[in-house]
Amino acid sequence: MNLRRFAEIQQKLSQRITLKDAFTKVERIAGVDAAYTSDACFAGAVVVELPTLRTVEEKTAMQALHVPYIPGFFAFREMGAVIKALRRLRSSYDILMVEGHGIAHPNGCGFASHLGVLLRKPSIGVAKRLLCGRVEGMPTPEKPAEIVLNDRVVGYAVLSNGKVIYVSPGNMISLATALEVVKKATHRHALPEPLQRAHMLAEHAKRGY
Repeated sequence: MNLRRFAEIQQKLSQRITLKDAFTKVERIAGVDAAYTSDACFAGAVVVELPTLRTVEEKTAMQALHVPYIPGFFAFREMGAVIKALRRLRSSYDILMVEGHGIAHPNGCGFASHLGVLLRKPSIGVAKRLLCGRVEGMPTPEKPAEIVLNDRVVGYAVLSNGKVIYVSPGNMISLATALEVVKKATHRHALPEPLQRAHMLAEHAKRGY
C-alpha cells in the first residue's frame, strides 16, 4: 500500500473533474454505501425515482478487504465492491450519490469524485463528517453554510432533519445543483433516501454473510 501513489492518483483524477451540469433531467438517482466485516466489504446500490422516492432496483456485491481505513483514501477501500454492485444494476440512473466526499477533499478528489470520473457519471458526495476545509457559519433549515477550502467554496454544510451533513459535487454537476438534488432526495432521515436505503441494504448483506 503506497499512500503517495494513492494521492497521485487522486490529484490526476481531480484534473478531469468538471463542475458543470452534464445532464438535462434528474429522474433517477443511484445511491451507494458499504458495510464491513473484518475481512470483507459489502456494497449496496439502490436506484430511487424522483419525485416519488420509490425504490426502482437494488443490488449488492461483496469483495475482500485489501486496504485499511485511512481518512482521505476511502475510495481505495471500497471501490471494487461498489463498482461491482453498480454494474449489477439493470436500471439506468441520471446521478450517482455516494456516502463520502466529492471535491471537499485534500486532493480535490474524494470518493464521489473518484467514482464519477471513472464511471463518467454525474456524482454527488454526501458525508456525515467534515474531512477538510472550514464551514462558514452555522447552517439553518433555510440556509446551508459554505465549506471553504483554499479560498474556494467546495460544498455545503446542510442541516437535514436535525443533523448536519456535508454535501459536495463529485463530477459533472455544479455546486448549486448538487445541493438542490440532495434536498429533493431527502425525506425522513438526515441522509438522502438513496443513501439511507443503500446503507440499510449493505448492512443487511453483511448480516447475511
